[in-house]
Amino acid sequence: MNSVMIFGLGELGGWVLELLARSSGVDSIVTCDFREKWGFMKTESAAIGAGQQGYNKAIVFEKCDVNNIDATAELIHKYQPNMIYSALTLLGWLEIRILPEAIGPRYWRSTVCNMPGNTILVSKLMQARKIAGSSAPVLNNSFPDGVNPVLWRNGLGPAIGGGNIDLITGEIKRAVSVKKGVPFSDVMVYMICDHAVVPQSAYVDGAKIEAPYFLKIMISDRDITNEFDIERLILDSVLMGSHSGQTSQINHPSVAASSVKNILAILNNTNEFTHAPGPNGLPGGYPVRIGAKEITVVLPKEITLEEAIKMNLEGLKHEGINEIKDDGTVVLTEEAYNIQRELYGVDLKEYQFADMEELATTLSAKGRELIAKYQKS
Repeated sequence: MNSVMIFGLGELGGWVLELLARSSGVDSIVTCDFREKWGFMKTESAAIGAGQQGYNKAIVFEKCDVNNIDATAELIHKYQPNMIYSALTLLGWLEIRILPEAIGPRYWRSTVCNMPGNTILVSKLMQARKIAGSSAPVLNNSFPDGVNPVLWRNGLGPAIGGGNIDLITGEIKRAVSVKKGVPFSDVMVYMICDHAVVPQSAYVDGAKIEAPYFLKIMISDRDITNEFDIERLILDSVLMGSHSGQTSQINHPSVAASSVKNILAILNNTNEFTHAPGPNGLPGGYPVRIGAKEITVVLPKEITLEEAIKMNLEGLKHEGINEIKDDGTVVLTEEAYNIQRELYGVDLKEYQFADMEELATTLSAKGRELIAKYQKS
């Protein structure tokens, strides 16, 4: 019996629930959120809808605030899930999308400012998992390109992420399959890139990708990469053409589908070839094979793992992360530091893991002030 615990039933976590409730290969789902009324209604709605489509899963809701690590550990121990999914954050992506639209593309250089808010709750969930004695793999959907390596360096690493690089490769496979008149599944893509290459992030200085990336496209055993304008193939994004008000309807279903695919690959040991951010604590995104026992980076002959990691570390600089130290300390780029000081009023060049909770509270509060300011203007 395959079971999944979902932590965080916001816009993205809600979509993951809806898709998992209608997926074969998972038998029971436990949803967890600190908002009791919302969480119960969302869970019951998904259960009813799935039931109407013929799925008979056991789906239950539990009120849970992961800030209470011991209580969270008790829940994990009670249900003994085979897989844990997290969409936990102090400031959701749907909320902050108004900022780059209002402030301008330079905001992308300081996305690191939301990193503590993406890190702290997931770290508490991972602590609870450890206390519960659970070995269930965890998929983190909150900026896994940067958060996963920070947590791994502190013994709290999620197994993998979802979305980000997988959104790009999905769009590429769709575009190529249409142009070539072949099924989506016949298109093989090898890509390496950080979240900074996602088109929303790429438009910092116009329609040009600044962050480094690697891309190889194949149909069967034939390399067709040179038949395409690769940069335009990435930038001409349908998903990323949405504005903040459309995010949940346009972007989140695809992010959720990516994460559900990865969850099912682990639960059912399919050894599926795909792309994912933050596998095994690596920075950025990679082609991987996902199974129950291991997640393996699968690279083409043209590039080594060392080169791929270096490429992704360079990509993180375009999001304001100059370095992630061995102890998980995040060092800001000079540009991100200056933007942070200007927009958030915080004069800090490094985020130390021990200070993440205080930083998360401060930066998330400042972020909400910015959002309120631009919503009114």
